[in-house]
Amino acid sequence: MAMSLNTNFASMNAQRNMMDTQNSLSTSLNRLSTGLRINSAKDDAAGLQIANRMDSQINGLGVAQRNANDGISMSQTAEGSLQEFTNILQRQRDLAVQSKNGTNSDSDRKALNKEFQALSKELERIVDTTTFGKGEKLFEKLETGVDFQVGADVDPKDVTTLTKADADKVLADISSSLNGASLTDLKAADLNMDGTKKLLKVEAEAVNKAFGTTLATDGTATLDKTTLTQEQQDQLATAVAGAITTSGDAADGTGTNDLSALKTKMDTAKITSSALSDPNVISVKVDSASLGTSTLGDITDAAKSGDAMVAIDAMIDNVGSIRADLGATQNRFQSTINNLGNIKENMSVAKGRIMDADIAAESANMTKQNTMMQAGITVLSQANQMPSMVSQLLR
Repeated sequence: MAMSLNTNFASMNAQRNMMDTQNSLSTSLNRLSTGLRINSAKDDAAGLQIANRMDSQINGLGVAQRNANDGISMSQTAEGSLQEFTNILQRQRDLAVQSKNGTNSDSDRKALNKEFQALSKELERIVDTTTFGKGEKLFEKLETGVDFQVGADVDPKDVTTLTKADADKVLADISSSLNGASLTDLKAADLNMDGTKKLLKVEAEAVNKAFGTTLATDGTATLDKTTLTQEQQDQLATAVAGAITTSGDAADGTGTNDLSALKTKMDTAKITSSALSDPNVISVKVDSASLGTSTLGDITDAAKSGDAMVAIDAMIDNVGSIRADLGATQNRFQSTINNLGNIKENMSVAKGRIMDADIAAESANMTKQNTMMQAGITVLSQANQMPSMVSQLLR
């Protein structure tokens, strides 16, 4: 290398290397002070973007856990009030049994009926005054249905563009809601309502269209399909399927199924299907109408006492069914909480692998860069002395 007074190549090289060393040392110090590998987008732009998305998920999962806990609390509140509801019904049944006994006079039964009626009023008061949160009537709210957001995302279903598999799942879910009827029976339009009035009127309309009949479409029509020939049953199945699925009947199953009209009828009939529901939402519904006391009557004579016993037994069954649903819902919420916790934990670990600094590696790098800085300063000092050496040649 030529010796020059104007350009100190050695000094410039030493300065450049020291700058690189200083940048690396600063990065290590920054990471060690924050504990993070990524402190700004320049550290890892793609990693920061991924970590931000994960952060949204982790925070959402934490909130979803709290939402699920709220679901447990609400269910426990409702189920707890029904415990006393059941106790009162048991006492009313005892009174009805006592009143039915032939040794009682009319005045005896009137005395028993006073307590019976007072207990009926208390049953009504329990339903009317059981509240949760902001003082809303809990059973009135549960009758409509309460949706709990138990996921970090939303996945709404477009009922106009369902896959054939999802459309079939909807039919299967409707079938299971109709007293356990099979999917085949549903498609064959067995319109025996069995007292539920849940079967959708679209089926009656399909029957009328297929055979020119005039079955009522208000949920009261009945049809004994055993009176139909196999050909008629096949025609009926086709008619019902056509009424339910308005498009997408491609032979390869790749068509689009529009179930929007059916969904409206399902909502009216309070029939749900997982194929139409957001999997991030758990809906809790209670048949609060079955808690009404109008069927209990009174126990002023033996015959009415017997009727009251039958009505009370039915109500005890209804309350037991509601409590079973609420208990199952609580267990479902707990399972949801456990699963959300597992997902949150693993996602936090995954985010940590992206964002967290390796303290051991950064400490080693800091020590290395400190040593190199000291060496660089010494070398730079020597390089800066080189121009002065040139002057010796001029003596």
